Amino acid sequence: MMAMQQPEINADERQVSVRRRILGSNASPVPESDVQETTRSAKSWFDEALARLKCFKEIVGTLSWLKTVVASVVGMGVVFYSSSSHTNLLAELFPQANGGAQFSWSNPDYSVKTGFDSECAKPELTNVFGFFGAASGLRLQYGVIPTMRDGGWGVHWDSTAAKHFDASGFDYFSFWVRGSSGDEVFAIGMKDADAKETKIDSKEWIVTNALKNGVEVIVPLTEFKGVNKGLLNNISISFNANQGSGSLCIDNLSFGKQSTRA
Repeated sequence: MMAMQQPEINADERQVSVRRRILGSNASPVPESDVQETTRSAKSWFDEALARLKCFKEIVGTLSWLKTVVASVVGMGVVFYSSSSHTNLLAELFPQANGGAQFSWSNPDYSVKTGFDSECAKPELTNVFGFFGAASGLRLQYGVIPTMRDGGWGVHWDSTAAKHFDASGFDYFSFWVRGSSGDEVFAIGMKDADAKETKIDSKEWIVTNALKNGVEVIVPLTEFKGVNKGLLNNISISFNANQGSGSLCIDNLSFGKQSTRA
């Protein structure tokens, strides 16, 4: 019996046949050159997209580096400014300090943080550019540790020749203050050389919602009852456990006379 010879299968013709069955008898085969061109186009598009992604990555890397450099430069500027003489910074904050020195305390330790900050300067034309300006205010952060019992900041005159400050010729004590949230609470205190001290609650002198935008506080010296204004040992801004936590900016501390106010 004669063996039947199997016809040779042409792969290209088979692909065309399958394509015709799927698309219809009128479908024409796709030239190999078109397929290759499509493949090259897809590869070119992919390579171009990959190149753009690499370029974007490099740009992002450059921007991140630039941001780091700028932050470092700004940081050095702030550190340099903050590291300059605290005596000079205190003189800007409180021109009448007359040789007084600042002090701070907190119980437990680090529950109150203090430091000069250009962003805490009272907004004026002379310091509208922030740390590029000449002025600096005082930043007070309290309740940094939830278990805070008390703490604060102040100026004392123990180290002066007179050992005190004579405020008997003034009518009031004033300062500018701004709170980050606007609901911060603190106490304004005065203590004389005989250790007699009176503290006043800020809520009695600051209108609701005024603290958020910054407000000038003016307290008559007569409010500090029992304190000898001619022999002041110190003034202070303080906090206690009932006042929670917050952040304040303080600037323009001053003793004044009613006759000099407009």
